[in-house]
Amino acid sequence: MRIRYFSYLLLTLISINFSMAENMIIDDMKNQSGKPDEEFCEGGNAKWCFVTDKVMGGISQGSLDFKKDNEIYFYRMTGQLSLENNGGFIQFRTKIDNHPKEKSYTGVRLRVRGNNNEYTVHIRTKYLLLPWQYYESAFQATDQWTTIELPFSSFKKSNFYQPSSVSSQDIKTIGIVAIGREFEAQIDLASIELY
Repeated sequence: MRIRYFSYLLLTLISINFSMAENMIIDDMKNQSGKPDEEFCEGGNAKWCFVTDKVMGGISQGSLDFKKDNEIYFYRMTGQLSLENNGGFIQFRTKIDNHPKEKSYTGVRLRVRGNNNEYTVHIRTKYLLLPWQYYESAFQATDQWTTIELPFSSFKKSNFYQPSSVSSQDIKTIGIVAIGREFEAQIDLASIELY
């Protein structure tokens, strides 16, 4: 009886340890596979895709490059945002298709550096079908590498008819976005994970 109880307890503790100990690394820049795809790239093989407001008639310009600085690998998104033609965004995003079953995370952690401007993380879930639907949380990207934690409770929905909260198990894409005003964007991303 004691051996069976001890075995059960040990298996339970190991199971809890494996399910709770790990974050889900989305990208730590260790397996870079070339230049990101441009516009309408969700069907491609790139880890990240770069999208501007040109998909809806805007005229914002930008680019996404993979760089190395002092042994740190990172993506750099740069661009000039314009509000003309109802535009005003550039972004790079990635698909989330390997979320562990039975695991829930509480937020997004990213290591970023920027030009002292505000940027946002956009999350799209399996319940959002239209391109203008997302959940958004803002952060300040200073000119020093900084680790930012954005709990899912800080994400605001873009439309009133969306579900009110985000579950990590429902996430389809995560994007880093410059949006909503005319400015020159520059943001570097060295790592991103769910925690």
